[in-house]
Amino acid sequence: MHTPIGKQLARKGSKPTAAYQTFLFDFDYTLADSSQGILLCFRNVLQRHSYTDVTDEAIKSTIGQTLEESFAQLTGTEDAALLAQYKQEYTEEAAIYMTPNTRLYPETIEVLTALKAKGARIGIISTKYRFRIKELTDRQIPPGTIDLIVGGEDVLNAKPNPEGICLALERLKADKATTLYIGDSIVDAETARRAEVDFAGVTHGVTTAEALMQYPHRWILPDLRQLPDYVDNRMPGKKRRINTIQGIWLVLSGWMALDELLFRGSVDSMLVIFLLSLWSISRKRQILSDKWDFKLKQQLLPLKKRIRAWHIQLIRGKETPPRDAQPYTCLNCGTSYEGNFCPRCGQSSRTTRYRWSNMLKNILGGFFNIDKGFGRTTADLLHRPGYMIYDFIAGRRIEQFRPFQMLFILAAIYIMAVQLIDPDALRRGKEEKNVSVEELTDLRNSLNEGLEADSSQISQRFLQSTLGVIDRKIAQEMKNDSLRTANQPVVKEGYLVQFTRPLQQRIQAFCDQSPVLSRVTNLLKGWFHGNKAFHILITLPLFALASLIVFRKRFNQQYNLTEHIFIQAYFACQMLLLSILILPLRGHATAGELYELPAWCIFLTFFIDYKQLYRCTWWRGFWSTVKMFCWSGLILGLLALLLVLLAMLCQ
Repeated sequence: MHTPIGKQLARKGSKPTAAYQTFLFDFDYTLADSSQGILLCFRNVLQRHSYTDVTDEAIKSTIGQTLEESFAQLTGTEDAALLAQYKQEYTEEAAIYMTPNTRLYPETIEVLTALKAKGARIGIISTKYRFRIKELTDRQIPPGTIDLIVGGEDVLNAKPNPEGICLALERLKADKATTLYIGDSIVDAETARRAEVDFAGVTHGVTTAEALMQYPHRWILPDLRQLPDYVDNRMPGKKRRINTIQGIWLVLSGWMALDELLFRGSVDSMLVIFLLSLWSISRKRQILSDKWDFKLKQQLLPLKKRIRAWHIQLIRGKETPPRDAQPYTCLNCGTSYEGNFCPRCGQSSRTTRYRWSNMLKNILGGFFNIDKGFGRTTADLLHRPGYMIYDFIAGRRIEQFRPFQMLFILAAIYIMAVQLIDPDALRRGKEEKNVSVEELTDLRNSLNEGLEADSSQISQRFLQSTLGVIDRKIAQEMKNDSLRTANQPVVKEGYLVQFTRPLQQRIQAFCDQSPVLSRVTNLLKGWFHGNKAFHILITLPLFALASLIVFRKRFNQQYNLTEHIFIQAYFACQMLLLSILILPLRGHATAGELYELPAWCIFLTFFIDYKQLYRCTWWRGFWSTVKMFCWSGLILGLLALLLVLLAMLCQ
């Protein structure tokens, strides 16, 4: 029996599990959001011909039709020659603006790869030109996922004529009874009806679910994410109930996390483990009853829609400003032109008189060498870093600040912030490098052994005086340690810290037994307690190589090593920016550390950046980030071992 949601969306009499073997998709508003590129191209053509009163909603309502039909509807003209001219101008605009302003929906790749993993044949049927679709799919969708693309140039009659679907069925050698066509508009629904294939609607576009329900359909879905579940006759939300072992584990881990939070006064690993367990089990199992689960989904539905709209806006980024059709005279060279920039010298049409805002921007630009794009890149690094980096690597660079230049500027700002907030940070960093009490004690024991073995009176006097100095130094250090301990609050250790400390001590003891391993660990410690700027620069190729290894074959975007270095430079800029923002809250700086961020925050930052950059699932992005850090540690250890061996050979 279907859930209440399923009764509204699904037609009764579902087919067996493996009924559909071929899936044909519309493109615009079904697999991808190309509305920004379409609006920009239509707007440029319409404004060029003085149609300035056409709204964005009117343009969006024509998506899915041919260009001639769209321009006829928007302008009211029936002149075939004029419509052909509009189409030609639109094609010229699309060559510039369409692909950079088209974004796949967040779930598109996941759904297509899931269907392909089940052996399905996948095709795209669209009125858009095939090469335009192929530009995007070849770059973002894994090779071999899409079996066929039928574009507007491949057919004589556009939708709702079923010629495109029939051509796809012929080329894929598919049967109508095992084919499902997925679209977002009533044009797609009518096309499926005429082709005599089943139809599933998605409400990504401007067409409502009520309008799509007027046509024969299998399902009307809010997005493609639920399609594999419906195809398998498994209604979304109708998961298997949580079992006893999973329930006991959630109660036990929740109690341990609560014990850490309330009774021990610390937030450690168990809270993270509990939240991850709850999230993983809730995705695969139904924890609440059907009644409460349905009520919760109904209450969260508006929030889910808002989050999805915000997510799409993050992917899309800032809109490219339309071409200005107003005539201008360049103030620099006197050339008359239309547009945003002078075609002769390149000066902006927005060049105005100097005011206070211009002067402040000019001063900051001269002091930090900041030009256009610094503010926007800073904002993007805080709320959409992965998507911004993806756009930058893909070629949308005119609005973004260069990564290495930004890294140096943020490093300078960070040093200034440290000098203002905590000027004693560098001095404390030097004091932290002093010899510890344990090392002084070991030195004193060694000198005592030498004192007993040496019979020379002069040597004994020298050793005794040295031992006196060491004893006074040990007493002073023990006094300082007691004062620091008395002034510091007592923090109870969590389970993970208590469990891993003996293991860390054993590893350190094992390394100390071997001269080579001891030198390697000392070299690694030296690297991680030196100059901050040197650390940031040295970690870029390290993390870049690790990222290249982890993400080389597992995701669709295959970047080379140089591109990975640029990506890591932006990551470093993001963490420097967070370090600058967190300094006033902490009130002090941490000398010798790479960033002013805890380890879990650095990991979370990398995790979110990779999640956005590669458009992967949360779980896949999490484990890929873990693997990246493991590879980084391995590469760093091998590099340190190589340097130690070279030093030993040179001796």
